[in-house]
Amino acid sequence: MKNFFKNTSVFDVVFRILLILLPFTTILSVWTNVKLGIPGFSFYKEALILVMFLIFAWNVLGRKITLKFTLIDILILSYIVSMLVITVFTTGLSGIIYGGRYDFSFLLVFWLLYHGASLLRESTAYYLRLFLISGGIMLFLSWLLKWPLTEDLLLVFGYCGNPSNWHDCGGIPPIFHGIDGANVRRFQWLLDGPNTMWAFLIFFGWIFAYYMRMRKDWYFVVGLILIGIMGMIVYTYSRSALLGSVGAIGVAIIWNLRTIYRHYKKEFIIISLIGILWVWVLGLKYGGHIGAIIGRAGSTKWHFERMVTSIERFQSHPLGQWLGSSGPGYRHVIPEADVDMEEKDRFYIPESWYIQQFVEGWVIGGILFLAIMLTLFLLLMKEHAILGAMFAWVGIMNLFLHTFESSVLVLPMFMLIGLILSHHRKRLNQPQN
Repeated sequence: MKNFFKNTSVFDVVFRILLILLPFTTILSVWTNVKLGIPGFSFYKEALILVMFLIFAWNVLGRKITLKFTLIDILILSYIVSMLVITVFTTGLSGIIYGGRYDFSFLLVFWLLYHGASLLRESTAYYLRLFLISGGIMLFLSWLLKWPLTEDLLLVFGYCGNPSNWHDCGGIPPIFHGIDGANVRRFQWLLDGPNTMWAFLIFFGWIFAYYMRMRKDWYFVVGLILIGIMGMIVYTYSRSALLGSVGAIGVAIIWNLRTIYRHYKKEFIIISLIGILWVWVLGLKYGGHIGAIIGRAGSTKWHFERMVTSIERFQSHPLGQWLGSSGPGYRHVIPEADVDMEEKDRFYIPESWYIQQFVEGWVIGGILFLAIMLTLFLLLMKEHAILGAMFAWVGIMNLFLHTFESSVLVLPMFMLIGLILSHHRKRLNQPQN
């Protein structure tokens, strides 16, 4: 740590602090709010990001940084402007602040690192390693709360003791979520829910694989660690995550089948046998609850009904409504009424990030957002297939969930994506000898 502040800048230090703190945002926010009586701690992220933006703007005005706009810049700028225009004439400032916090804050931090990477003093690998250490510690502590400890310890930090229930706890995360008809506790622990946890695990696992991609002597160990991460994903009992996992692993194997066959047959066979054994053990342990875990007819019906409701909202207002009129941001924008919170959620939460974009930003906003996601995917695929697969995996899950609402996931993901693509662009622009 003695070299943490050495040969650096304020911009660099703030970025490092964000990478360290972001994985622990949930538990720090709950603890400071419930136990210390200090509300609003979660806004520390926005405060630090604002500091980075001010420093970046100062360097742009001082002509130390020259902005060179690309296709992704034009798409992001057009999307944000279109969303702001439709909001300024409706809910105004509150819609912009709270709706924008969910809808495009991650795009702003991407843009900040995409153009401001020159203000950082270390290599990209350094910042990836910093995040992997911090995120790894968070996951290790979460694993301890599952085995051998208990999630009841989270009560000490202010988590709600009413499992699977947000509304009766005033929005405070419960200590765990369960599944009706199955005696299981879904893996979430230091985060606010199992869906956030599996998305974080996906992001963490693929960034780890990308960071270790050149260390061929460590491939066997990397494979074992990734199997461990897959184990954590299984214990979230997320159907969409499991389907995505199988698909992504299958694509990765097929994509690299020739290399695996030529150079890593023995390691691949051993890791595959370990994986099969692990799945067999899980089947023995949870075989009696498979129907309840996978079926969940009530949950499926609940998701589908919300999607249909939001599609109907879009059809009735094809020119859009405003930031915060759909998705999690509505709780801060729509005036409270004498209506049950769960009933309001059925109307305002579409269970799909993409449907949310069309409800809020009409056809133009929705199409621009899809174009941004597609462009980022293609850029990441050009950098490395590992990054493209990671982004596609999380992006596809947004069809059925509001994955991007979690700052624990979305801020470090888009920061590091911006940093990686910034150096990728720099390499492409270097003159060839």
